[in-house]
Amino acid sequence: MPVTNLRNPLKRGKDPEPREPEHSDPESPERSPTGQKRPRHDPTSPLCAECQAFDLDNYFDKAPSVLEAWRNGELKAGVKPRSTPVRAKDGSWYFEDAVPIHYFKDRLKPDTKCPLCQFFRQMRVQPDKHEKYKLLALPSSESWLFQIDLLKEWKEMWDKLQDSVFMIVVPDLEWLPPMGHEHTWIEKEVPSVGMICRLQAEEAPEELMRPRELRNEVDLGLVRDWLDNCMKKHGNACRSRTSDDVVERGFRVIDCEADPPTVEVQPWGVSYAALSYVWGTSPEDQVEWPRTVLDAVGATKDIGLRYLWVDRLCINQSDGDEKAYLVSKMAAIYEAAEVTIVAAAGNGAGHGLPGIRDTPRRPQPHYTLDSGNVLISTLRDPRRDILESSHWTRGWTYQEGILSNRRIVFTEHQVYWECRNMAAQESIDTKLFHRFSQVEEFTDDDGAANSKVLWKEREDEELVMADFMLGGIFKGDASSGGPFCSAEGSVHTGGDDPYRLDYGFPSHLSATLRAQLRGLNEHIRAYSHRRLTHGTDSLPAFLGITSMYRRFPELYFLHGLPLYLDGSVPACSTTQVTFAMSASGWYHRSSIQPETTFISEPCSRRPHLPSWTWAGWEGPVSWRAPPAIEHCSNMTDIIDAISVKQPPHPLWVAEFHVFNSAPLAENDMPARTVRLRECHSGEALDAEQPDAIVLQNPYVLKYSTRHPVSESKKKWDWTARAGRVGSRSVQSDQNVPWDTKQYRIAGRLSFVAMSMEMTEEEWTKKHFDGELVSVLMYATRWNPEEQSGHGGAHFMTLRKVRSFRGRTSIWERVGVLYLVIPKVSLDKCVRGDDLLKQAPVERREMTVIIE
Repeated sequence: MPVTNLRNPLKRGKDPEPREPEHSDPESPERSPTGQKRPRHDPTSPLCAECQAFDLDNYFDKAPSVLEAWRNGELKAGVKPRSTPVRAKDGSWYFEDAVPIHYFKDRLKPDTKCPLCQFFRQMRVQPDKHEKYKLLALPSSESWLFQIDLLKEWKEMWDKLQDSVFMIVVPDLEWLPPMGHEHTWIEKEVPSVGMICRLQAEEAPEELMRPRELRNEVDLGLVRDWLDNCMKKHGNACRSRTSDDVVERGFRVIDCEADPPTVEVQPWGVSYAALSYVWGTSPEDQVEWPRTVLDAVGATKDIGLRYLWVDRLCINQSDGDEKAYLVSKMAAIYEAAEVTIVAAAGNGAGHGLPGIRDTPRRPQPHYTLDSGNVLISTLRDPRRDILESSHWTRGWTYQEGILSNRRIVFTEHQVYWECRNMAAQESIDTKLFHRFSQVEEFTDDDGAANSKVLWKEREDEELVMADFMLGGIFKGDASSGGPFCSAEGSVHTGGDDPYRLDYGFPSHLSATLRAQLRGLNEHIRAYSHRRLTHGTDSLPAFLGITSMYRRFPELYFLHGLPLYLDGSVPACSTTQVTFAMSASGWYHRSSIQPETTFISEPCSRRPHLPSWTWAGWEGPVSWRAPPAIEHCSNMTDIIDAISVKQPPHPLWVAEFHVFNSAPLAENDMPARTVRLRECHSGEALDAEQPDAIVLQNPYVLKYSTRHPVSESKKKWDWTARAGRVGSRSVQSDQNVPWDTKQYRIAGRLSFVAMSMEMTEEEWTKKHFDGELVSVLMYATRWNPEEQSGHGGAHFMTLRKVRSFRGRTSIWERVGVLYLVIPKVSLDKCVRGDDLLKQAPVERREMTVIIE
């Protein structure tokens, strides 16, 4: 059989030259699935000569056994595909573990008349970027839908299911061997077009994954199955509420069973669905009952619910008081909904929900073979459609999606389900594997609180999707991923990639403080990419997210910045140090690449909020910086140390007072301030409503000249991992190419990020001229295990707004500066003040007010 000819490319040594497989010769007869020889080229067939000779059923039948034999080393003694990526001569990385099925050469052109070529053309990875493409086959277990290492640990399940095969059309690059594919294609490129699978006319044995052939209408029976699965298995996780908040007045819903549907008042507590959508600006979007609303009415009724809540109809838009009241209850409304219908297709309410009533959806590419079997596309991963939708760009829709416990998302291609514990899509039929979990809280040897997951199968315990299955994109309160995603002591230093894959779901209410803070940072990062019509909504549209963190009563939000109001040691309090860390821990960065040592982003101020909070600016935010600084990890380490009354490494923190800035408008100083070192509860902050910081005689950066580090003396080497997320990867030894410049300030490696446009030379000059000043916020040793004992000095860079009185000036935060203090210098430090000798700072006699 043709697949057995794949033994030759498996020889080790020099990569074989790509060659046309024997089956591609149109003059060479093939056998059909019935065993009869196929005729030579038939001029009456709509298929091209190559596709006429292409027996795809044969290859789908044989590929699983060939793949299994190859992975078991049975095709040739001792030869198996490498489990980790291979490095090419030019430094690129690739896997060589696929079965090469066919070389298309350059025939997948726009003007092809062959229907099978047209099908394959729609399925190309990196379309129109290359001339030549090839067809590869891989096991379904090695798709992006599964984390293969964890999947194989479920041996009992693994032995019962048949691992099916999928095919992909990928660029036929000269440097790749026939079985090769770039290491990122499976997880980064293939999800944007989908897999090619075979839907058999006859019933096939139970497979790990199989495609679904979609109709023009959404299969709402499948949606009801997902809802039923969730209600039976997920316990309280998918009924969670961040508070007991209720809507006491003005709660209206649409009665979907009425003809025509009507809006009526119902008591709070009635079962209902909610709609999350983009209003839009076109005339079709502005009508009273736009298509999206009417489609949502139909979908709500068909999944078995009677009532639907839609803001434009259920809030009296002409009653300002009622509108303000109900807007303040948005978090409660979306949390209490049985399910939220998310309109992720189109740009406004007039678009409709594809697949509902007469709203069309994009067709699913398919081709029917002579055998009656169907080649079918699994379509784009719906997560990609959602991430690229208009819905994903709007500020208010962020908390609507996050706070909802269950979501039915309508994209242009299909329907996607995501609840707190499970994700599923209409185009792929895979068993929704769940695990039982129980979290045991304990105190470690250092006295810090910790937890671990126990694996138990108990009928009274809620289930969560297995950790080897691809998770969701509507993140909860904690860092995404399975039960070990929040391992204590870990630092996540990867870039803020919106398309990165996360597997599994966090266990309900089991996350540690580190995981919660990491989840919060991720929410702020993602939300900061959204657009708001009114900048004054920057905090109101995020308040529902902060309400998720009430599990930790010590966690307090000051204008969106997380503070921890508990515990103190002689040197400082957690309130003081966590404010310093949070105020200096974020910066603006639009690129997802973290390996840049000078960043300048032109961002706009939101003057109704302080400059020292991320919410006071418009622009994408990051909480991670090179070399490996992560705000949530450093903050958790400090909190853990102070909570057990241990000195948190060597630590120095500036002395902060906060106050309400209203008197400054009258050129008066405030009558009172709150000293953060002595603040251990939120009452004082709530009463004062501070929006300004005052620093007396702060330590500031003494030198601002940045000296380039020679190539031979560079200290920071960034190397990305090559391979699969969480498995089958290696640490690349190739430095990233996008920023090779590194600088020292007074001998310390530096990282600079500015929220305004300026050159590196201007940064130095403005410090020299006094227009900018970098104020030391805190200095400490970072996580010793992750940072090899290094530490840093963290500054806020300020721009003078105006002089006030005498030596007092009013400033605004416009950036950050981080200086690395190496271990050899930190080892000399016993007390916090010793750190000041290791940083290029001087005390300046002045009063700094930061608004």
